[in-house]
Amino acid sequence: RGMRHDIVNRKRQRFLTALDVGSSKISCLIVKPAAAPDWLEGKGDSVHFEVLGVGHQRAEGVKSGMIAHLDRAEHAIRAAVDEAERMAGVTVDDVIVSVTSGRLKSESFSASVAIANGAVRDDDILRILAGGRQYAGRDKRSVLHALPIGYRLDDTIGIRDPLGMCGERLGIDIHAVTADEVAIRNIMLCIERCHLGVASLVAAPYASALAVLSSDEAKLGAACIDFGAGTTTLSVFADGHCIHTDAIALGGNFITTDIAHALAAPLQHAERLKTLHGSAFATPSDEREIITYPSVGDASQRTLNHIAKAQLTAIIRPRIEHILDLMRRRLASSGHAAEMARALVLTGGASQLTGLSDLASNMFGRPTRLGRPRQINGMPEGASAPGFAAAMGVLMQWASGDDRIGARVEQRILGTGTGYIARVGDWLRTNF
Repeated sequence: RGMRHDIVNRKRQRFLTALDVGSSKISCLIVKPAAAPDWLEGKGDSVHFEVLGVGHQRAEGVKSGMIAHLDRAEHAIRAAVDEAERMAGVTVDDVIVSVTSGRLKSESFSASVAIANGAVRDDDILRILAGGRQYAGRDKRSVLHALPIGYRLDDTIGIRDPLGMCGERLGIDIHAVTADEVAIRNIMLCIERCHLGVASLVAAPYASALAVLSSDEAKLGAACIDFGAGTTTLSVFADGHCIHTDAIALGGNFITTDIAHALAAPLQHAERLKTLHGSAFATPSDEREIITYPSVGDASQRTLNHIAKAQLTAIIRPRIEHILDLMRRRLASSGHAAEMARALVLTGGASQLTGLSDLASNMFGRPTRLGRPRQINGMPEGASAPGFAAAMGVLMQWASGDDRIGARVEQRILGTGTGYIARVGDWLRTNF
């Protein structure tokens, strides 16, 4: 805990940069950490932030959270970071990046190890977490997180922090989040082409939940669904810990495309119809309310088409139900996580569709609300919308210290030259 306190104090002296590479927009937040989110269990000092700079640009070269065109994506990332840098008056060296692509996979497993000195040392915990990261990445997948969700000492379960406690054998339950290595490499390559370092990678569903869940929701059990433009992500928290994550390559852009196809309308007008008039439910008055829009290819836009608002809802509703049903099935297949998710919180840009929370509540059979990211000092009003949840959550994840170990620390611990790497292979086979 003393080591963690020193790290926090050291990092308070500098600024942090969060980068969310989304399918519709790229967001950059530059903040200054200051003393005192305090609801993740056993994390010592918590941190709050003062916003120094905000930048956001329309995403180019990104499809469903994946890099589809390096040059365009690089240009968009540079523009977002430059905008935030000018506002903050600083130069960014490295960024913490939220990740939605790469077929995110969630896995929970347990391991145990004999305690050599009779009392648990920080080295014991770091080694078992490093082994957990190696085990999670066994199929050539990039490990984004190896999160401890519970400890055991001999026959005693439910231990929050075993450091310094006595026992003969330490057990740990780990939740790991992994992604396809190629997708992660391309995101890192694109960011490094902008002359930026990648300080760490954070799974976007985990980050979004940190930004919008309340303390009680996280402890009692809740699922967070982030409706983005190209992806929809799911995470489940219980007892203050992230216990499940998932993502699908469907989002709000698909609703826009459905409208454009059905009405033969330009994409920008289809997006406008969705945001201004779109709804998940039709009301009796919607039959009488008429909306106008131009046709594709009508450059002068003199000829306007007409549609009743109820017809627009009939186009939108099937796609929304399809996405919600997919997420409901994904949640149901998660087993224990589904039982723990007693409430549902919706966030992300596409979550603002009228009537979405009521439809989700009906389909999931759980109380549902719309979640906005927590307010932090200096945040412009426009950047406090649900679409900025992942970027905000990246900062919350840093503050929580929930990831005890990252890839660089893992290499240092396992690559000591003492023969530990050879032994960890046997230990993994025995203990996981």
